[in-house]
Amino acid sequence: MKLKQAVLGIALFSLSFSSIAPIASAHPGRTDKNGGHTCRTNCAKWGLEDGEYHYHNGGSTSSGDSGSKSSSPKATPSSPAKEEVPDGMIKVNVPAFKVYVNNQEVSNASAQYPVITYKDITYFPMTWSYTQALGLETKWDKETGFVIRKTANKAAKLNADLGSPPAKLYAKLPDFNVFVNDAWFDNSTEAYPLLVLNDVTYFPMTWKLAVEDLGLTTKFENNAFYISK
Repeated sequence: MKLKQAVLGIALFSLSFSSIAPIASAHPGRTDKNGGHTCRTNCAKWGLEDGEYHYHNGGSTSSGDSGSKSSSPKATPSSPAKEEVPDGMIKVNVPAFKVYVNNQEVSNASAQYPVITYKDITYFPMTWSYTQALGLETKWDKETGFVIRKTANKAAKLNADLGSPPAKLYAKLPDFNVFVNDAWFDNSTEAYPLLVLNDVTYFPMTWKLAVEDLGLTTKFENNAFYISK
């Protein structure tokens, strides 16, 4: 009799265990390398929501809760690559403000020789068009170097050279002498030296050089730079 009761007890225990097995272990289906997968069918039967990701057989989330939903790892934002300026060159920029010559707005977007800035100073290309618009006289030759003078000439209309501005604005110091009103200009010691970009000499419009030496009028207001003859 006792033997029958023992056998019956084992059978009942086995039946009870088998009845709760589906609850203790998750529903059928292949798992991924993390030991889990997404529920697609009959999810409510297993106490899950449709599309809920869950773990099987010891798989776990980062919190260790096998029944919690997984979250995709956030991508770490990559830092922008640092621009490398070539040796012997100086990085310059296109102004973030508007520029006016004799109250005529300069269009940098379509200029072959754009107005630039360096150390927050505006630089103008000393092309024929700009020198005529500012009533200046310039000359360059290999023996003398670059010469710039103020004149009594009237200002002309600015007809900027059209074209595509250089893709990368890398200027360099000139390798020739510079003369301002026939006085030698020690470009190597200047905080705002003359620069060369695209084989064109660029002149810094500081107060001393633009106003005192060349007789021009400058002002900066309402996020715009104005220069006139």
